[in-house]
Amino acid sequence: MLIAKQKRKENIAEYILYLYQVEDLIRAFHLDMELINNQLVKNYQVDKNTSLEISAWYKNLVVMMEKEGKQEKGHLQFLANLIGDLNEFHLRLMYTQINPMYVSVFQAVAGLLNELKQKNPSAANDVQLAIDGVYGYLLLKIQKKEITPETQEAVKRLSQWLSQLSKLFKDYEAGDLEI
Repeated sequence: MLIAKQKRKENIAEYILYLYQVEDLIRAFHLDMELINNQLVKNYQVDKNTSLEISAWYKNLVVMMEKEGKQEKGHLQFLANLIGDLNEFHLRLMYTQINPMYVSVFQAVAGLLNELKQKNPSAANDVQLAIDGVYGYLLLKIQKKEITPETQEAVKRLSQWLSQLSKLFKDYEAGDLEI
């Protein structure tokens, strides 16, 4: 919860990736709040009230995952909505071309996104393709699987685009960017 709050303020793409990881962690604990409290929450070095707040945050996610049928796989609806909002923002940036550097960064990954679309046809939009690609890469690293230099370069480029998009989104939310 503490990390999620910070990431939400600073970088929307990292926030989404972090919550993907939290969903998988909750699944690893079989959506069992006793395990989550004993294995995760108690390891936070915080006061009792903050600890209760963290536990409530995990519990809320567990309840949402159960209600949405995401116990085995998939992502919560609010994350899909957030990705949709971020993609809408991306499309507005492209349409208005208010930031030529952003347009250039996106154009550099457009071909890569088309390739990813072939591998992930169920992805709703470009932002989801990129986030799913980066998350898949992170899972491969965690599993200590071999990653080709081409994949590493592709993820680097996707990350640069998502970083630029996230910065502009942060500015937009803060009222520092008008479209």
